[in-house]
Amino acid sequence: MSDIKLYLRSWFEGIRTGLQSNLAVSLGFGNQFVLVNLGEVAVELFQCRGKRIIWSGKLDQNNFSSKLNKLKGDQLILIPKEDFVTFHLSIPKVAEHSIEQLLESEIERRTAFHYDEVKTDHFVLSSEGTHVNLLVYVVPKKKLTAICETAMKAGLKPQCFVAQNTDNLAEYGGTFKLESSASDKQSRLRIFAAMLVLTLFVTALVSPFIERHWSYGKLLAENKRITPLSEDIHKRKQNLRLYEEQVKTINEFSRQQPTVVAILDEVSKILPDTAWIRRFHLKDNELVLQGFASNASDVVAILGSSEMFESPSLRAPITREPEKEIERFNLVVRVRF
Repeated sequence: MSDIKLYLRSWFEGIRTGLQSNLAVSLGFGNQFVLVNLGEVAVELFQCRGKRIIWSGKLDQNNFSSKLNKLKGDQLILIPKEDFVTFHLSIPKVAEHSIEQLLESEIERRTAFHYDEVKTDHFVLSSEGTHVNLLVYVVPKKKLTAICETAMKAGLKPQCFVAQNTDNLAEYGGTFKLESSASDKQSRLRIFAAMLVLTLFVTALVSPFIERHWSYGKLLAENKRITPLSEDIHKRKQNLRLYEEQVKTINEFSRQQPTVVAILDEVSKILPDTAWIRRFHLKDNELVLQGFASNASDVVAILGSSEMFESPSLRAPITREPEKEIERFNLVVRVRF
């Protein structure tokens, strides 16, 4: 039921934003940018202003470069819908300062990837009471690399990728940047190999003290070293197809115990408005909480009376900050699973 509410709320928000954007475009305002959709045969280009498409067309290799140079704004590469994952996440407001840590936990719980294997982006849909509702985008890094290589083969120099979240391409969602690509690494490897071969060749010519068969042997050894690397890169490209299947299986992890979100939700419900959490850490059934409160001793007592927690204790003495009239606490409590 909460997902339906989040969807309807984001839908109404999209209508409101779209009306404002259309009015701005009609008056000649709005940032201009170019969306690039990489097809199997042709490339689709969309000239956008604000959140409206003002021109679109399919181009082949013959007129691609000349037409692209006439379009205005940054070039954004579209990520197809089947190549990324989205999910809604409702978090307590007390966890806003730890959102990256919370996203890492949720992505590894909800998807088939480790956090360091993906690129993520998120934005706030709404804020209600003690909770903040987020829309999270997840894209495998290897999928971004494959799209980058396709774009470079088409003559583009991509630096930014956007997720296609609605039927209106101009209303894209998550934004991702790729620091380096497999094609860049291959290019550097080829340049390095060419420079090394050239150096060996010149050395063999100008140095009478270096025997020709030694230079030839080094050249063969270098070739043997580079060949497995090239084959490994080729195999990695083939393995990208497996990730398309893995993206479809994303909802089977850790249902036998409370999630981090459920634990923080309980903390948010029982703590008074005069207390807030700055940092948390969960290992096994021990939850470490660091934060501030007008009376830190009350926080320890409240946690001890909760049905979810037991045995709260201070890890360090309570310190008071007179200028802010608050107390800093660092405590540990056991979670009842």
